[in-house]
Amino acid sequence: MMATLSLEDREAIYTMLKRYLWCMDTTHIDGVVETFTLDGEVKDVTGKRWDAAAGGARGFATHFLTLPDRPDAQHWVQHMFVEDAGDGGAGDAWRVVSYWASLAWALGSDEKFVRLLGSYRDTCVKVDGIWLIREKIIDPWSGAGVPAGGAFAL
Repeated sequence: MMATLSLEDREAIYTMLKRYLWCMDTTHIDGVVETFTLDGEVKDVTGKRWDAAAGGARGFATHFLTLPDRPDAQHWVQHMFVEDAGDGGAGDAWRVVSYWASLAWALGSDEKFVRLLGSYRDTCVKVDGIWLIREKIIDPWSGAGVPAGGAFAL
């Protein structure tokens, strides 16, 4: 029998994922780190894996949030579905697949634009009663990665 995620747990996961986004958008490195397990990993939009050797979630957040000339940005996310990511359907890990868009405001101007599009695959686990990200995979959306094989133009 497959595990079922309660509505309360689903909402707690969504709230934690929104907290991650808020902290990324407000450049709050410690806040980003607090949404991950101690051994949490990230695969960023460039394909780099931020595991323990690369600094994990802290290394990822520090790198991206302290880039010189980083535009002010806002992430817009749509959670598409949640699936059991645990071994054998135990319900101890859940994967949330989401679409995201990064909107940016160019520094020193009034120019606002869609910077990037992509998808997240977040594997979430409960640690001491709190849902956290164990692994975040961030994939940019490009012509090569469009599931239907078509191109997308704004």
